[in-house]
Amino acid sequence: MKSLIYPLASLCLMCSQLFAYDFQACQDKSKLSLEKIGNDYAVAIESLDNKKAKLFLYSPKTSPKGYNILKHDPFVGMYLLESKNNLTPISLRDITSKELGEEIASITPQANVSGKIQTLMQSPIDFATLNTPTFSNSLISTICDHIYGIGIGENKFIEKKYLERFLKNDSIYYGDIGIRVFQNNNDRVEVDVIDPFFKDNPFKYGDIIMMINGQAIPNVSDFHRVVFDLEQDSIIPVRIERNQAVINVEAKVDKRRGGLLLPEDFLGRIGIEISDNFTITSIAPTASNGFEQLKVGDKILTVNKKNVPQGYNAIIKLLGEFPDQQQKWLVVRNDFYFFVEVNKKDNDSTNEIEEIREYF
Repeated sequence: MKSLIYPLASLCLMCSQLFAYDFQACQDKSKLSLEKIGNDYAVAIESLDNKKAKLFLYSPKTSPKGYNILKHDPFVGMYLLESKNNLTPISLRDITSKELGEEIASITPQANVSGKIQTLMQSPIDFATLNTPTFSNSLISTICDHIYGIGIGENKFIEKKYLERFLKNDSIYYGDIGIRVFQNNNDRVEVDVIDPFFKDNPFKYGDIIMMINGQAIPNVSDFHRVVFDLEQDSIIPVRIERNQAVINVEAKVDKRRGGLLLPEDFLGRIGIEISDNFTITSIAPTASNGFEQLKVGDKILTVNKKNVPQGYNAIIKLLGEFPDQQQKWLVVRNDFYFFVEVNKKDNDSTNEIEEIREYF
C-alpha cells in the first residue's frame, strides 16, 4: 500500500501543475487597458466622451506629471486621470466565495504572479491581500476578463466596492467622530487621541468603543469601515465602556480634515498652527472664541494649569483632556505673561486678557 501512495501523490502534483492557469495570455491582453506612466502603470477604468478613458492610478507618494487630473483622494493616494491613448476600460467583478479558492494573479504587461486571496478589504484603508506580492497598479484577475481589483504593491489590492466609492462620489469624503483609536492589549478598540475642538465631543481617554450606529466594533478596521461612511452632520449613537461601566453617548459626525496620508489637522478647525513647543506659528483671519487674541510668536506655557509638554502629538493629547471645553491658557509674549480664555461658548460674552504680574 505504501508503494502505491507515492506514485499517486506524484501524479496529483503533476496534475495540479498541468492544469495551473497560464496567465501569459492575460499579461499580453492587459496592454489594451494599462497605460505606462513613468515606471508605473495606470488602469483604464471608465470611458470618456472623446473615446479616451479615465485612468485609475494609486500613487501615495508622488503626484503624476503631465496628465489632466480629474479627481484626487489625498487621504489614500488615489488619482483619476485622463488617458493619452485609446484604451479598453476593464470590467470589475465582486469577489464571491468561489474566487477565494481559485488561483488569482497580479498582472501587468511586463509580468504576472499568482497566488490565492488571503484577506478581503475591510475599509477604504484596510486593503485586501494575496498570499503573494502584487505589482503596483496591476490587474487582479483569475482569467483575463474576470478582474476583481487593482493591485497596489506589497501584497495588497483594492476591491471593486472601494474603487467605486472613489469613482462615483462627487467629492472626497471620510466621516469623523473626533477620535483616533488603537487595538489595545486586550484586543479591544480604545480611544487614543481626542480631537480637542471637535464640536460636542463626548469621548474620554481610555473609552472602549463597542458599537457605532448599531454596528459592533471588534477591531480598528471595523471602526474605519463604519466611521468613514457616516453622513456628515448626522447624530449617531455610540456604545462605550468607561471605567468598567457600559454607557451610551451621542456623537456628531463631521468630515475628516487630516490624517491617513495627510498630516493631522486638529487645530485647523480653530484657525491656528503651532510648533512642537506650542508656539503660535499662524493665525487665520477666521479665528474666534478667544483664539483671535493670540499672535504669531506667542508661546503657551500651561493649559488649565497643566504644563505644556514637548511635541505636537503630546500637545494634542493634553488639549484632548478638555474636549470641546473652554480652556485657560497661560501665554508669554515678549516677557509679558497673561492668561487667555479660549474656546469660549456663544453665551459667554467676556473676552478679556488677564495679566500675570508675577509668574512662578
